[in-house]
Amino acid sequence: MRRAALVLACLGLLAPGLESQVPPPRDSARATASEGSPIYSSDQARRGQSAYGKHCVNCHSPAAYTGSAFRRAWGNRSVLELWEQIRTTMPQDGPGKLSRQQYSDIVAYLLKLNGLPAGPTELPADADQLQPLVITLPRPED
Repeated sequence: MRRAALVLACLGLLAPGLESQVPPPRDSARATASEGSPIYSSDQARRGQSAYGKHCVNCHSPAAYTGSAFRRAWGNRSVLELWEQIRTTMPQDGPGKLSRQQYSDIVAYLLKLNGLPAGPTELPADADQLQPLVITLPRPED
């Protein structure tokens, strides 16, 4: 895992220094954030869209976090890795200044943008609960 994080850091896909902060994956059964396993709610994604509009969109277009770039950077990785990346580096004028719930809401919005369906349960704001969740993105349309 550390080697993969180091490779991603070298490719600019992981903030410098984050590779030492990302915990290794657990060997226990991992839930999958995929077309068949919703891990966020519609209400949460709406809150995430609002928070994204307030704190992120001035520097980051939502289009930059969808499609093949998002798939390459985050596909088959832990939701915790994405959450920690955003929480420890954003917003640029004050990383970590949002609540843990707001970061989870933003991640839910990004998952929605990438075609993952909403369900009845909200994405947690707790690292231990996020760690076993894996981002499995739907295949792109041919």
